Amino acid sequence: MTSSDQISTTCSKIEGFLTGQAPSKLVMFGFFAFIIALLYIWPAIYLPLFDMDEGAYAAVSREMALTGQWWATMLNGEPFFHKPVLMYWLQSIGLFLVGDGNLAYRLPSLVALGIWLWVTFTFLQRHVDQQTAWLSVWIGLFSAGMAVIFKAAIPDAWLILFISLGMYKALDFLASQRESDLNWAFVWTGFGMLAKGPVALLIVAGALFIHLVIGRKWPALKQMILAWKGWLLLLLIALPWYVLQVVLFGQEFINEFFGVHNVGRFMSPMEGHSGNPLYYVVALLFLTLPFFPLLIQSIWPWWKWSKQSQLWQVMAIWFLLVLVFFTLAATKLPHYLMYGVPPVIIAMAYYVRQQGTRWGLGLTLIVVAALLTSVPWLIEWGMKSEKNLYLIETYGQATQYITTGYFGWLALLAIAGLVLLWAKWGSATKVVVAGVMMTLALNYAVLNYAAELQQKPIVQAAQFVKDNQLEVVTCCIEMPSFNVVAQQMTPVRMPKAGEIVFGKTYELERRFNQIEWVWQGRGVALAKVIEE
Repeated sequence: MTSSDQISTTCSKIEGFLTGQAPSKLVMFGFFAFIIALLYIWPAIYLPLFDMDEGAYAAVSREMALTGQWWATMLNGEPFFHKPVLMYWLQSIGLFLVGDGNLAYRLPSLVALGIWLWVTFTFLQRHVDQQTAWLSVWIGLFSAGMAVIFKAAIPDAWLILFISLGMYKALDFLASQRESDLNWAFVWTGFGMLAKGPVALLIVAGALFIHLVIGRKWPALKQMILAWKGWLLLLLIALPWYVLQVVLFGQEFINEFFGVHNVGRFMSPMEGHSGNPLYYVVALLFLTLPFFPLLIQSIWPWWKWSKQSQLWQVMAIWFLLVLVFFTLAATKLPHYLMYGVPPVIIAMAYYVRQQGTRWGLGLTLIVVAALLTSVPWLIEWGMKSEKNLYLIETYGQATQYITTGYFGWLALLAIAGLVLLWAKWGSATKVVVAGVMMTLALNYAVLNYAAELQQKPIVQAAQFVKDNQLEVVTCCIEMPSFNVVAQQMTPVRMPKAGEIVFGKTYELERRFNQIEWVWQGRGVALAKVIEE
């Protein structure tokens, strides 16, 4: 056998391994365990919690575990109505299982990842084919949006999981007409409402309703609307917590949870998160990296599939419903589109199954590496026109915090791109190589650098408080991860004379007549108030 034949045989074996022909289940499990540990678990441990969202959810969960108030979501002793309770319960369980630390708060999302990969694989194995199932696992595991969301201490991973479970069961129902499948779709939707709110019902029920109306499947539509067992199960899962909040907090809960964080987010931009109608088209590019070229190539085939198969039509409606709804919403955040990304992942996988990876993966890695190389200088350039003194102090000298490791990972990303341009590997091999290199760069270059810039001063201040057993209050800043690292509740109020306050440096200087600096960092400080 020639060396060329040996290389070809090796490539075929690798391709077979990645599409389900592993020599043993133990070998595949070991490979999976290594990938998950390297790309998800270790970054979940060492990366600090990012504010505002991760810090706030972690702080609420920690406070819940400490106080034992399992039905009320509180931050620094005050009601916190941003999201329903499920995520806080799961993070509290994480605290009991692994102790106080970053992993405890991110563990629920990691568990959701494992479940999502499994249920997606088994669903596609039943309804499509095994190769598409495996390709969906790899593309899902290595897509940038999934790699961020499914190790973040936020409820979105579980919402994506429950929406996916609800949609898969809805598709099972369309194929079987079994009442049990429809009831399970309601069950998973109910858990989605407990994870993040009514958006779960909007997506699952909305996508199924639109499909049935378009297809004029009136008997199935009637069965869905009159499925009293399913509706009852949904209400039994989701409603008790909502009712209890109304009993405990009355109109305050209704106004803030529904009025502000649901209807309000749709009607007007919150916290400056607005965007133009093409916002989510651009977001989709970043969320599907490095596989965006596969999405471009699969759009037209997906359209043709949707006219021939109800599965692909429902998948398309699922994605388009999310895209259109959040495009119409005034508040725009990239992770909102993630609720519609699972069908995109599946469509890309099916396209690769049929057509292979014709172009784009290698070039994408090279372009991304080049763009990320310039990011520190772009941040500094942007700060030249910034008026916010805190942002100037925090990000104004961004290039000083670049490490050789940052450029090292980007260099490896570019080299991998060059290799993919010329390598005659199988499609699954190219997908996995591109995905692994992109996710390595995301974790160990991009997120690590972002943590250094944004979170390091907060962590240092909180660690100082913890080490010196100080009692502090918070003023003029919203960085709730401070509570988690300092391992204490910090009341948000104006401090009194003699108290130590944590806040933005320039705000503390402006607000108080006389202070004594206890600790100073980049943009933030601890100060003892001498005179208010």
